[in-house]
Amino acid sequence: MLNSLKILILNYSYEPLQFCSAKRGLVMVLSGRAEQIECDGYVVRSPSMSLQVPTVIRVLNLVKRKARKNVSFSKKNILRRDNFTCQYCGDREYPLTVDHVIPKSRGGKTTWTNVVVACKPCNMKKGSRTAREANMRLGKKPDRPNFNFHQLVVPVGPTSHVESWMKYLPKSFVARTSMN
Repeated sequence: MLNSLKILILNYSYEPLQFCSAKRGLVMVLSGRAEQIECDGYVVRSPSMSLQVPTVIRVLNLVKRKARKNVSFSKKNILRRDNFTCQYCGDREYPLTVDHVIPKSRGGKTTWTNVVVACKPCNMKKGSRTAREANMRLGKKPDRPNFNFHQLVVPVGPTSHVESWMKYLPKSFVARTSMN
């Protein structure tokens, strides 16, 4: 249970850093590297002690993080940029993949401006042709995102945990995750 239950780790400045397993969080609290901020009803017992399982902990030393200037190019970030939606038909149900607007077989590069999200049926239909040749329209022109994606992905957990986490996550992030 302790490996599957997640807790939120906050920086010394109360900025969200990441999620970790409850086991790792308890070890951090017991070793003096973090303090327990919030908990709910979960308790871990040993023969000699009982410990409340935290939902949120805060590290006791400030963790310095570099501000990233650019979003790294990856399939995950392409999916995020295109809101997990096929750029040809607008579908979100089929398995998604990435498609080269100008096919690689025709010299197309793997860049922000040439790769879009496509569902498998649209990708198969388009094949190694351009969208115009396949009689398909691109929903929007692909471009490099000019913002950073928040690196936190809120895990599934008990409602009491999720409610306590939301107090510490940025409002814009909370709005974005509730939409998906």
